[in-house]
Amino acid sequence: MFDPTIFDNWKVVLEGAMYDLDREGDAEVIGRADYVDLATMSRSFRIGVRRPAGGCRAELRLSSGLADFAAERYELRLTELGAPGIRLELRFTLPGERLKDAKALHDALQPLWATEGELCHRVRIELDPAAPPASAAAAGGSAYEIAVLFHEKLNEDRIGDVNGLLDRLLASLDALEDGG
Repeated sequence: MFDPTIFDNWKVVLEGAMYDLDREGDAEVIGRADYVDLATMSRSFRIGVRRPAGGCRAELRLSSGLADFAAERYELRLTELGAPGIRLELRFTLPGERLKDAKALHDALQPLWATEGELCHRVRIELDPAAPPASAAAAGGSAYEIAVLFHEKLNEDRIGDVNGLLDRLLASLDALEDGG
């Protein structure tokens, strides 16, 4: 038998809480992925949700690498990496035409996440090789994404924050659906 890692504990608690939201009808789980990268000896977990009949999606991503696993297993504190933990990222994906609302959406999300992370806006554009690139850009892109990049690694001391995290995730989806 093995002692579960910080990553394992966060994954189990987060996944259970997300499926509870699905069971209660507050959100729909629309995808999940659990990866082990043998080249880098890292793990990642992703779970996506949306509000029932909603057009915006949210995806929570957990990741941890070899240095964190080793530091946790052997009770080390690596100076440049700090204490072992997991990285958390939250991504909201909206239709590309919502790019025109970027300022309002940013302003709606900022109060919810500013103390823990940085908001990063991205646009994905799908291009038709036969059409000029300007037409894709003018269409607002194919997808508009807002990511919350958390400042610090998380450990098991913060697992109790999962319900609050998911409450803010749902509030964020509501704000994005309402247009900011």
